[in-house]
Amino acid sequence: MLAGFLLANLAIVTVAAVVVLNREPTPPQIQGVVLPQARPLPEFQLVDHNNRLFSNSDLKGRWHLVSYGFTTCPDICPTTLTQLAAATRKLKAQGHSELQVLFYTVDPARDTVTQLSTYVPYFDPGFIGLTSNDGDDQYLPFEQGLGIVAQLLPLEGPGINPEDGEYQVVHGVKLFLINPEGELQAILNPDTGFSGTHTFNPDTIARDYLAVRSYHE
Repeated sequence: MLAGFLLANLAIVTVAAVVVLNREPTPPQIQGVVLPQARPLPEFQLVDHNNRLFSNSDLKGRWHLVSYGFTTCPDICPTTLTQLAAATRKLKAQGHSELQVLFYTVDPARDTVTQLSTYVPYFDPGFIGLTSNDGDDQYLPFEQGLGIVAQLLPLEGPGINPEDGEYQVVHGVKLFLINPEGELQAILNPDTGFSGTHTFNPDTIARDYLAVRSYHE
């Protein structure tokens, strides 16, 4: 009876160990959302600031962090890119140089390849700017796959002629982390100040990236 009891308990312990070992790891706590099942991106085609085509295949083999906005943005976009430059410097100092930052413009009519080529490298020579070909809608899968939120709204008010086609750009403030398989793995949220301003802390970006990368591995 004793032998049977011990064998029964051994079987229970063995089953419990198998369950624990095969249990999916818990996503890390970050300032944002980690996708337990990474989301593949639909087929897209963009142009980088060196006038080279950029598609899904260019996301493979390396971690990418996507910021988005427009080059004439007066505050949020340049501030975010400055904070991303600080975060990547911090990561490189720790021996992590694998993260590639992408800046995607939601205002391709103004943000041409030439405009991006002078704007994006100012923050970091390793950053890559992305835009779309004029009249080409192959950028839509990229925006929709990540969940980029942006609107081009016509300017209104005294002295403004609607026929001039002037508009303002309104967009969200998120960072999208793409894993080396080219899939959306996490979304990073900014801090919100008392005045409603949105900023990213370089230390938080670096910490959350490393946590998500470890979870993915």
